[in-house]
Amino acid sequence: MPDTVHTLLVATDGTITDLHLSTNDTAQLTQIHRALGDDAEALHYVHGTDGANTVAFVAEIREGQPPNLYAALALHFLLPQAAITDVRGPVVFAGFTREGRLANLSEDAVRAIRAVEPEIPGTFPAIVRTAH
Repeated sequence: MPDTVHTLLVATDGTITDLHLSTNDTAQLTQIHRALGDDAEALHYVHGTDGANTVAFVAEIREGQPPNLYAALALHFLLPQAAITDVRGPVVFAGFTREGRLANLSEDAVRAIRAVEPEIPGTFPAIVRTAH
């Protein structure tokens, strides 16, 4: 899919879904809105040491949304020096360029985010169960 931007949607039960967004800015906003159930707000920007950048989008209105431990852990893996953030509702992770356009997630970001996906939705991911 050369005319798409690869992103990941992390649901509150830990299910991770590949989203292939349009390269058109207006269509991207619509697709992200649909995935989050509301207009998007950037929760965190991660500037990787390898030059790859990641943004975590959440719904603007998060009141009443369940906690998303999986997305919080993914953010912690992307930003190890940061405390675990209170994340609520689904989260879309996307790469971004210096110009602020959405881009494909880096392979390192995809690995870090996918590490939190549990074998059974709603259970602890293996990385939490085996960490010492």
